[in-house]
Amino acid sequence: MFSPIFTLFPSSLLTLLIISGTGVSAQDDPAKVEATSESDAVVRTLVESLASENFADRQAATAEMLKLDVVAVPALEVALTAATGETAIRLRQIVAQLRKRHFDDRLQIFTAEPSEVTAADLPQWNRFAALAGTNTTAMTVFGEVLNAERELFATRLFTPRELPAILESRSAEFARLCNGRSEDEFPIASCIALMLLASESETTLIRATSTNISDALDDPRFSKLITDGVHAAIVREVTSEWLKRPGIAADRPLLFSIQHELPVGRSIAHRIIETQSRRQDMYYSLLCLARLNDSIDLPVVESLLETPTTLWPPRGQLVQRLLPNRDVESSFSVQTRDVALAVAIHLRGAAPEDYGIPVRPSEVTFFVVDSLGFDNDEARAVALAKYRAQFGSSDEKSK
Repeated sequence: MFSPIFTLFPSSLLTLLIISGTGVSAQDDPAKVEATSESDAVVRTLVESLASENFADRQAATAEMLKLDVVAVPALEVALTAATGETAIRLRQIVAQLRKRHFDDRLQIFTAEPSEVTAADLPQWNRFAALAGTNTTAMTVFGEVLNAERELFATRLFTPRELPAILESRSAEFARLCNGRSEDEFPIASCIALMLLASESETTLIRATSTNISDALDDPRFSKLITDGVHAAIVREVTSEWLKRPGIAADRPLLFSIQHELPVGRSIAHRIIETQSRRQDMYYSLLCLARLNDSIDLPVVESLLETPTTLWPPRGQLVQRLLPNRDVESSFSVQTRDVALAVAIHLRGAAPEDYGIPVRPSEVTFFVVDSLGFDNDEARAVALAKYRAQFGSSDEKSK
């Protein structure tokens, strides 16, 4: 459940944004909007005064700069690149305050009168609306999400090139809050903000950003919100957008998709299968398809029925030590073709146990991985032959 929106701004507005006719669009990069020649001239004059040795001149220039409209920000940023010493420090502070003010003004206008028109001036609205819709509830949630992470969204609006570093820092703070403590409220608005911004393919994720954001997936409070929270549908959509982003480790997204039966797991699973992975993300992918239980996945699953890659036990570990209470041969292993066979049988509505695969259910992985293997290739061949005799293959069925 989201926290209510508190009073966002003072009762008196600062200078209202006059952006009609400037070509500014929050969905584009406003940093690229060219200021007019007139505003360039004003900025040059103010920057000169900001460098004055006279304290009164510097104070007056600062006050005037803080009144500038959004179209002047690019010119100030250009001036900042050439500024040095105290002038650069003061100019950097002014630019930061202007960005914040202009973002706050836009957000206040939207909060006072939520609509698609006022939302259009805010960053990420088009992406959010595509996921959550444009109804009143979606707009309320959008406002809360932006209010929770104003610095992030203001940065995305004006200087997206600076976003990766701020995302990394903010995600580290967020990860520390993913502690699973039931007595603490989960920071869901911040979570959605981070997932929405970080899922944008144009944004580079540096260092531990993706790991920090994915820490939410291990927090039971987040699982509750995505299952039966007031805005569960919106949370699921934004989370799915994050999970499918290429470049982040697939294990946690796949396990989360299994846990919550998220359709996005299918696209992640297919992507991993196409890579012919030899890691555990391969059996997570196949078991995710088993959880989604749609025969449409049979062709991709059956394409692995002859793939002998060993997925379990992990390299260098002995089966007897991993399964001390199981009567298995030292040659026991779980191969890609074993998992594929069990999943194919399940997708066809049959029981893997009837084919010599003593599967055990799991809330985490759907089937317990070490219950999917065979002691030897002869046993594998028998199980596969029985499957072929009964079902053939999806390719044969389509002929």
